[in-house]
Amino acid sequence: MNTYFKIIFILTFLCAQAPLDLVIDTNERDVQINPGISGTRVVLFGATPIGRRDIMIEIVGPPKNQTMQEKRRFFGIWLGRGKSYYTNVPSYYNILSSKPFMEITSQKNLNKLGLGIENLPLGKAKIKHSTVKQVKFDNRLRSEMYDKGQFLEKEGNVILKSGPGKVGLFKTEFLLPPNSLQGKYFIRYFLFQNGEAISYAESSIDLKQAGFARLIWLFANKFALLYGIIAIILSGLLGWIVSILFTRLKLI
Repeated sequence: MNTYFKIIFILTFLCAQAPLDLVIDTNERDVQINPGISGTRVVLFGATPIGRRDIMIEIVGPPKNQTMQEKRRFFGIWLGRGKSYYTNVPSYYNILSSKPFMEITSQKNLNKLGLGIENLPLGKAKIKHSTVKQVKFDNRLRSEMYDKGQFLEKEGNVILKSGPGKVGLFKTEFLLPPNSLQGKYFIRYFLFQNGEAISYAESSIDLKQAGFARLIWLFANKFALLYGIIAIILSGLLGWIVSILFTRLKLI
């Protein structure tokens, strides 16, 4: 909230001196989350001069590896033989806007700016045991991520309001789906006027688990082998203790 009022103050003070286009909080924000990341609400806001202008906001989540399997008929049986291996595919993608995309700009401009699920780069995949071209695997990957709620396009979700003087304010929010990853989420803001992008800004947020849950998460990610060994030992130890208790209490 302090950042919100700071943006308004700066714009109110400077608007009379120079025409400003797009102001956001460019400092990286840390968002503390509970162990269940699903349902975490992230709010984005900023300010622009008042006028016939529209905004599009793109959010790209931390990368992860993905595998797509080609299912085809083999001697009368459906088998998953061919596979396509992707590295560093965004685990989350969302694009929000103040109006339907086609009312803001043209598809040509969206393609040029790299905005939209269809323009999201997936990188070169390693394809094995398949003659299928990568473009087909790409389409399936985008479709599956969209069905899971991890690739989204939310038209009309950015709210524009009048602020002090000649300042306009915008605000939007989004919920993270299940299985979202911790880490940095990069955000790009585009300001459009008469179908053309006239201003650009970017920022990032860092989603982190809070408290003891974060310590466990860091340990599991930085020392995966040791974490696995300790987990096995603790599991066996717990089973041994439960067995002794049941025996002494004559529950078995």
